[in-house]
Amino acid sequence: LLKISPEQYNKLSSMYFTFGGVTYELISNARICPRSSSSDLGGTPDGIYLIVSDTGSNPGSGFDFVKGYYFLERFYSVFDTTNSRVEFAKTVHQSHVQVTADS
Repeated sequence: LLKISPEQYNKLSSMYFTFGGVTYELISNARICPRSSSSDLGGTPDGIYLIVSDTGSNPGSGFDFVKGYYFLERFYSVFDTTNSRVEFAKTVHQSHVQVTADS
């Protein structure tokens, strides 16, 4: 777990991921582990832990990032194994997540 201070949390900006011409935004609150789960993951209940971290691989090597549980929790995901594709969409219950089409 990557622990950050409240000051660092206040400086977090949104992260954007683009798939199929649609950009998905993770606001700062969506980039941290829910505090109710912190101790389950080995942290302290009052700690602030990022859900996004460095994979340790070289940029452009083909393994630049991993979309994990907390990302999938915020978007509707379809895994179409027949056609070898994955699709994402905003859910009506996630008003804190912005989805915009690229220009």
